[in-house]
Amino acid sequence: MGAPPELDNAALAERLEAFSALLDLAGANYYSTRAYRRAAELIRATPAPVSRLVQEGRVRELRGIGAAIEIRLRELVETGDLAELHELERTVAPELVGLGRYLGLSARRTVEIGDALGIHTAQEFRSAVEAGRLASVPGIGPKTEKKIRAALARPEPARAARSLLLNRARALVGAIATALGGTAAGDPRRWRDACEMLAVVCAAERPESVLDQFQGLAQIVAVVERAERRAVGVTVEGLAVELVAAAPDRFGTELVRVTGSAAYVEALEPLPDAPD
Repeated sequence: MGAPPELDNAALAERLEAFSALLDLAGANYYSTRAYRRAAELIRATPAPVSRLVQEGRVRELRGIGAAIEIRLRELVETGDLAELHELERTVAPELVGLGRYLGLSARRTVEIGDALGIHTAQEFRSAVEAGRLASVPGIGPKTEKKIRAALARPEPARAARSLLLNRARALVGAIATALGGTAAGDPRRWRDACEMLAVVCAAERPESVLDQFQGLAQIVAVVERAERRAVGVTVEGLAVELVAAAPDRFGTELVRVTGSAAYVEALEPLPDAPD
């Protein structure tokens, strides 16, 4: 068995952010989850290869990297993975919780629904809603069920219940765009201090392969909508990320459409087909 591939700073940061999010869902100490999230931000912004610092035993020279985080980083560098990350994924059902947060439900409430109905995935949740099974869950009345149904049926990505600071939004959308060979769009592209609309636009002759790749990204725990050239994915925090796999001759048009404010885009209509 060969050595694991060397993880760059972005990959290390991505793993720590995923670990932080799952710790949060599992009810871990707030300060612990925040420490991992801040360590991820620090690593992403560090010019030097952090994996090299770990190998040299110097990673704690970075301010904010303590003994516990060093242990996690060493495991990542030596094995390419975190065993506890996968254990947490099995325990807290991030796909289900991510969808629940997107729909406006707390992580605890979503887990309670999952336990009551014996479901663990976003598709199982959708099927349960369509079959009217929510009515059997204690505490879910007609009003809440109607609200959940409406949220699942809405045609546009939901505005985030909380905004994401620009630096975190750019890091998230930028990592997804890089993985797909696309361009960051939405609020981060407009450099809004607080970002609610997150999007990526790719030029694709064959959109299906791009949509499949998007669905398999570590940052995306559930896909709540998928069409021929568009998908809406959800992060474990419940943040919606829209992907547009545009025909190459419409790339520029779609980039404007998903980046500009609604009023701005409406004023430009009808938008022409444009590659850039």
